[in-house]
Amino acid sequence: MPTADPVRTPTYTIATPPNSTGAIACLQVRALNAGAMEGFLSRAGLELPVAKPALRDLLGIDEGLAIRWDSTTLDLFPHGGVAIVSMLASALESLGFTRTDEFQYQEATDDHEQRMLSALGRAASPLAADLLLAQPDRWRAHTPGDPLADAGALDRLITPPLVAAFGPPNIGKSTLLNALAGRSVAIVADEPGTTRDHVGATLDLGGLVVRYLDTPGLLAGAAGFDADAIAIARTAVASADLVLLCGDPSTPPVSPPGDSSAAQTVLRVCLRGDLGGPEWDSLPPPDTIVSVREDSGFPHLVRTIRDTLVPPAAIADPRPWRFWGGDGSPTRA
Repeated sequence: MPTADPVRTPTYTIATPPNSTGAIACLQVRALNAGAMEGFLSRAGLELPVAKPALRDLLGIDEGLAIRWDSTTLDLFPHGGVAIVSMLASALESLGFTRTDEFQYQEATDDHEQRMLSALGRAASPLAADLLLAQPDRWRAHTPGDPLADAGALDRLITPPLVAAFGPPNIGKSTLLNALAGRSVAIVADEPGTTRDHVGATLDLGGLVVRYLDTPGLLAGAAGFDADAIAIARTAVASADLVLLCGDPSTPPVSPPGDSSAAQTVLRVCLRGDLGGPEWDSLPPPDTIVSVREDSGFPHLVRTIRDTLVPPAAIADPRPWRFWGGDGSPTRA
């Protein structure tokens, strides 16, 4: 993303998520001074009084709402298609504007609210909303040097963590994904190796949005395409925030990939619980048992995944959460 000095360079910001569609998009335009804004509005045919929104032709590309907040700041609200936003961005750049990520929320009273509103627009998980809304007051009362809340866990409310299901073939991993998603995402069949590549989906698990990865079953002696798929899956699992080590009553889960961290967080999940209790003599008992056929165990599984990734104590922590980095983005620090 280009870096622009708003004092010396006219800028624009795409406030809505990039490369995504919606009913309405938002682009903010900031000029160097009132004269520069008047010149831009005149060239663009967007002559507008301050604080009086109006429906306008937007640079000959779309018709939408335009709001001039003050002498130098203007928000454009076109239709939310990717092509329209891209064309408007190109038109602004041809007029000398440089893209920046610095969006100014006119309703914000200070930097704490600016950061909160920016994060609120990016946060993927519903659980983030109330927590982010509480942050400005917490930061205003914060004394430098005092302990902060656990950003490592709470940042997962903004950027979805990766959950990977890993285990032998033909134990119901793909069926589990379809059940959690509420739709057919992965191919299901009673044949080992049906899932020959990893299948991903974005899931809302009790208010926490995660990126869920269903990996191919580990086939003994796999070769060719199957071996390549398993190698890719091992790499993906090694980088997961949480690994679901899956088995069924007669097939215990396998160990995590050899190149994963010894400290990697894992949950042992027994699938097809309707077939009986797990016979895992040499392993710890499962953390949860699920049966898609009997529609049982899902609330506990969802709650366990959510609370493992973002513990309830972290959400209930009254201390401020540093959810931005040096550039205003979320941080893992």
